Amino acid sequence: MLPHAEVQPSNGPGPGIDVELELPALPVLAAGRYAGSLARVLLAFKNHGHTDLAGALRPLLAGALHQAVSDVPSSSKLVLVPVPGTGSALRRRGYNPLGMLLGTLHTGGLLPAGTDVQALVRLSVTGPRVLLRPGSRKNSGSQKSLGRKGRRRNVYGTMTAGGAGSLSGVRCLVVDDVLTTGATIAEATRVLRAAGARVEGAVVIAVTAAPSCDVDNSRGRSLAQSERLG
Repeated sequence: MLPHAEVQPSNGPGPGIDVELELPALPVLAAGRYAGSLARVLLAFKNHGHTDLAGALRPLLAGALHQAVSDVPSSSKLVLVPVPGTGSALRRRGYNPLGMLLGTLHTGGLLPAGTDVQALVRLSVTGPRVLLRPGSRKNSGSQKSLGRKGRRRNVYGTMTAGGAGSLSGVRCLVVDDVLTTGATIAEATRVLRAAGARVEGAVVIAVTAAPSCDVDNSRGRSLAQSERLG
């Protein structure tokens, strides 16, 4: 496992609000670095129809989930909340990569004890969807071409987890496949907290930022110390 990164969720891109530093940092545990063979396997699984590679990715996600769950207090049930994919991505691929991995972990009894998978976050039908369209005034390029703050502004308001207090008392971990800038995890965290949930952290299969230490943290600073992802 890689050391924890930290994502900074934002309260929003309104006037006078800095999207970088509005809410406390969120610890994120990654199974590995998004590079080399892991990056190739993830790309083939997600974008090229190689669902047969799920077997190679399941143990990585399961290991990261078990480690993350062991790192937080176990006073009550933890809900694993996947970051929602877009409808266009589902139509293009014909399957939901993250949902497939979590579903097979669930049916195989490989999820951490005391956890369950629930799609508590969904795409908003009333949010500023115009922000997701390349070429709009607020977005002069695709999501991949944007920087950290641009990505956060681009996804703000595109998700929902229900009304205020609807998830009161729920403890959860946000789950995604790859952490790049952390914009989608930050938005999922924002709406979960707005609905009253307690977000304990997040788990990803791979993180794009290079840590400044070994996996066993034997030299250098931890990723959480060297980079505040978001």
